[in-house]
Amino acid sequence: MDKAHFLGISVLLVVVLVGPFLALYCFHKRWDLRQAKQARMAGKSMQAQDFAVKVARYFMPSIQIEKHRFHGLTAKSEPMDIRFESLGLELPNGTTVLSGVTGEFKAGTCCAIMGPSGAGKTTFMNALCGKAFYGKPTGKVFINEREASIADFRPCVGFVPQDDIVHECLTVGEQIQSAALLRGEPWTTSKRAKRITEDVLQILQINHIRNTVVGSVEHRGISGGQRKRVNIGLELAADPTVLFLDEPTSGLDSTSSLTIIESLKKLGELGMTSIMVIHQPRYKLFTLFDEVLLLGKGGRTVYQGPSQGAVPYFQRLGFEIPATENPADWLMDLISGEVRSKIFPQVGTHPADWLFEAWEQNKAQVGSYFSIPRNLWTQQDDRTVLANLVEAEWHQIDVDESGFLSLDELTRLIRQCTGAEPKKNIVQQLLVAMLEVAGRDPDRDGVSREDFIGYLCSMQVAASRADILQLQDTSSSSESGIDVETFVMEATCCTPTGLIREARGFGSHLFVLSHRQLVLWWRKNSERALFLAVVAFAAVLLASMDKYICPTPLWMPDPYLNLHTALALMQTVYCLGLFGDDKQVFWRESASGVSVLAFFISRVVLNTVDLVMQTFVFVALYFMMLQPHVHFGRFFLPFLLVSFVAAGAGYFISSILPVQHGPFVASLVAFVSCGLMGHPMRVIQMMDGGMLEAVMDVISIARWSVGMSFLLIVEDQGLPPIDSIQGQQRLELEVMIPVYKDRGMWQGHGYWNSGILWLLGMAVVLHSAAFLGLKFTSRTKQI
Repeated sequence: MDKAHFLGISVLLVVVLVGPFLALYCFHKRWDLRQAKQARMAGKSMQAQDFAVKVARYFMPSIQIEKHRFHGLTAKSEPMDIRFESLGLELPNGTTVLSGVTGEFKAGTCCAIMGPSGAGKTTFMNALCGKAFYGKPTGKVFINEREASIADFRPCVGFVPQDDIVHECLTVGEQIQSAALLRGEPWTTSKRAKRITEDVLQILQINHIRNTVVGSVEHRGISGGQRKRVNIGLELAADPTVLFLDEPTSGLDSTSSLTIIESLKKLGELGMTSIMVIHQPRYKLFTLFDEVLLLGKGGRTVYQGPSQGAVPYFQRLGFEIPATENPADWLMDLISGEVRSKIFPQVGTHPADWLFEAWEQNKAQVGSYFSIPRNLWTQQDDRTVLANLVEAEWHQIDVDESGFLSLDELTRLIRQCTGAEPKKNIVQQLLVAMLEVAGRDPDRDGVSREDFIGYLCSMQVAASRADILQLQDTSSSSESGIDVETFVMEATCCTPTGLIREARGFGSHLFVLSHRQLVLWWRKNSERALFLAVVAFAAVLLASMDKYICPTPLWMPDPYLNLHTALALMQTVYCLGLFGDDKQVFWRESASGVSVLAFFISRVVLNTVDLVMQTFVFVALYFMMLQPHVHFGRFFLPFLLVSFVAAGAGYFISSILPVQHGPFVASLVAFVSCGLMGHPMRVIQMMDGGMLEAVMDVISIARWSVGMSFLLIVEDQGLPPIDSIQGQQRLELEVMIPVYKDRGMWQGHGYWNSGILWLLGMAVVLHSAAFLGLKFTSRTKQI
């Protein structure tokens, strides 16, 4: 190899190592700047809204202001009422684990499913939402009084698993925003996805950690309670009509649990129904639920109705609750048979049976046990009073009597209402928000009286569909003259849809997933650098063995068998993590409708960059140390093909096997496919023209790759004088050259083209098998 060739490979090696990282570093810095800008904008928006709240309360201290107004999450045009009759589940062995559960969950309510261990709480929820694949469901489910399955409305349904299945290498904000883009409707723009992200971060109170990587056990990130909220936020980002949650408060303290339930309760204003399995909450949390379903042992209903009506119902059955007892704990003890009834002392024998019968007899009267008093003063009354008060003082606010509130006048008003000196950019943000709510040009210099009043009133709007319609009905009789439609513009900024939603297509999923994978790829640079170091060490070690320790001529096949086997082993093991490390994340996203093909392609394409980089480093270092007299590109090609085939094997193994079994199976596959069936002597023995040769041709990587590298040296570099070759090596060459060159399937195309075709074919087959394994293995977890 001449000096120019050596220098060219050295430069190319540096470019391959430095170039991609430099380009991605620039992308990373740009991404960080965008994230920081988004966080600053969110902070300014929060400060502006805080000033607006103080201004509204300055005029009317008694007004009830919403803590958060929705900008991206929309009111449901068709909420989902869920009614179920005689719902049950029978296991394949004939055991009934759920029996005759009848009840209803109204749209927009926050509902809890409670009961002692073994009562079938999770089983009931799985049967209700169509995930009980482990048994035969019975009974009927009605959606808005039409018999149907909740599984038929998958785009409208969210399911929060008990385990916190999140991306450990993404920030909180990145996870929520990608979920909004992946699971939103086709018309969901990037701008609306950002608005949804802001809503979710605010409602779950995790805005302050939006740019924090979630982390794992090894790499500490956010806390357990925050991780639980992110787990819920991934489903809220889809703007579901109904949300199922499996023990969302497990492992949390009482304060964190209360915060989560209050957040879900808030979302009921949009018409979203929350149905969750929960375990012995404290009483304040228990009373937040609109409806509770209490299941006794054996999976039968003992109560279903308002949460605050549960205790009075059981008291009517003769059960007394101690003054110091937590009612939620008392109810669980009662259902378990630990509490005796004074009226019916025989309950202790078979409590579930008796309570079930009592419920069947009394369920029609449960509504009379508890009623919610009607509030005669409505939010519309508050709005009217606020509008009149602002109009009365407008002449003091509009100092120049221009009819518009300018930036300086708004600054003066905020100073007067809060006693603080606001920053100009915060006041500008508030002014723009007022104009946007009113549907005006945000570049205007001031806001009119009507728009100013409309913005203050809009902060009190509850974004439920019923409230919006009520506002529209009463707006014509309002004396304030305000266009009520401007109050709710942000709450209904996008066209609301019904229960039949159109899911995003393959192209949209591929774009979002590719972008997300690029971010994940960059954040794993430390792991990538470590593996590149291992690859470089392996290349230097093998080159040293062949050149110094056990000198072996390059025109013999033995060095290439070792090289290809080592490379295949490293690449197979490396590719195990592509689908094995976060398989639960894939199951969750697939179950929510994310394209499996888009998920597969987004990961494989970017991982191919790693494969090419690692292969190039491995081959270039060996080539530079041994300096064969052949073209580097032709020398490199067989190794690259080996990497593609080995990667396909790694993908396939990771898609069908548990992650703990992957390394062992990958090592075995690499050894059999290369070291065992690709050994030159064994290739000679198996070349019998029959089934054994066909099996070797199909499953052995080295059978083709070693021949390509070996014959390339023999033909391009040439053999030394025949007299200088030792006897044993001469005999091996006389046998091996014809075997690799002239015998075997497809040898009419020549050894080089045959090797390329076979190895490419093996890579395509293994990649296809990996996709099918990903799509159809553990299918019940993806539905």
